[in-house]
Amino acid sequence: MCLWNLGLYSDMKIPIRIKILLFYYKLFHKKFYSSPLVKIGESGKGVTSILFFLPSERTHAQVISHLIKKNNDYDSLRFKYVLHQDSLTYYQDIPKHEILTFSDNDLNWFGAIKSKFIIKKIDQENYDALVDLNQSFDQTLSLLSIQLIIPIKIGFQSPISDQLYTVVVELEKNSFLESSYHTIENILGIS
Repeated sequence: MCLWNLGLYSDMKIPIRIKILLFYYKLFHKKFYSSPLVKIGESGKGVTSILFFLPSERTHAQVISHLIKKNNDYDSLRFKYVLHQDSLTYYQDIPKHEILTFSDNDLNWFGAIKSKFIIKKIDQENYDALVDLNQSFDQTLSLLSIQLIIPIKIGFQSPISDQLYTVVVELEKNSFLESSYHTIENILGIS
């Protein structure tokens, strides 16, 4: 899909900084690797570790915080959450050892994460799945998914989602976010 021709989403304006960052990541961060096979189902091992990208907008964060609260009930799964340090107050129920924060100092002029420490910290954990819970495609955190070697990348439908994720969840106009989150749980086999 051409970066500048986004067909179906012609009524949505993609910020120029997102277009530039997406072009940069696609040009300079192509990684050729064979991703390990992760089978989700009765005969597969399923996912054992999940990385979440959490939104920093207050309205979205309050709903997401409520939904991920039950992740603490899964002893056999390992979770890690990446979020902006200014949004920590919205996610008080997440254990501190499961949180990886970044600040404005970790961002470049375009707003993308430039900190190699954060990227290495994520890469060394070998996650089975990435779940990006940002609903706005104006989030530069979502673009970090291009740099990460994770076999299953799940995110919400947007003009650029096909370039970021391996599984795209469509948000229905008249439904609640909870139903989309349950869809993600069903995909990962953790419901």
